[in-house]
Amino acid sequence: MSKARTAARLGLGALFIGASIIQRKNQEMFQALVPEQLADYREIMQPAAQATLAGLGLSFLVPKLIPIARWGAGGFLTATLIPAIGQVAAPEQTDKLGLPRSLVIARIPVQVLVIGATWYATSPED
Repeated sequence: MSKARTAARLGLGALFIGASIIQRKNQEMFQALVPEQLADYREIMQPAAQATLAGLGLSFLVPKLIPIARWGAGGFLTATLIPAIGQVAAPEQTDKLGLPRSLVIARIPVQVLVIGATWYATSPED
């Protein structure tokens, strides 16, 4: 594995583990971001998301788990793009939380970049 891919994997592992910690420390805010259609499951979804983020972060750091990092993180990030786009289209939910609209909008391209970085960092060497 090249040094650049290894560095990217380490950075992504830290990013996902850090995201898990941030969600743990700010549970109420992240529960409020759950789409209304899933409101009945907010209290279950949040710990599951935290555990998923931590597990994905660890999978970037363990060489045998790199395929899990690739597909798991890619799938998780892709699935959460839909609610992110919804929050831009209907910003009332994020406005109530005091999140700047520019931050809400910036999440989408950043998330796409992280998907690309995940794919790059976990792709097999040629």
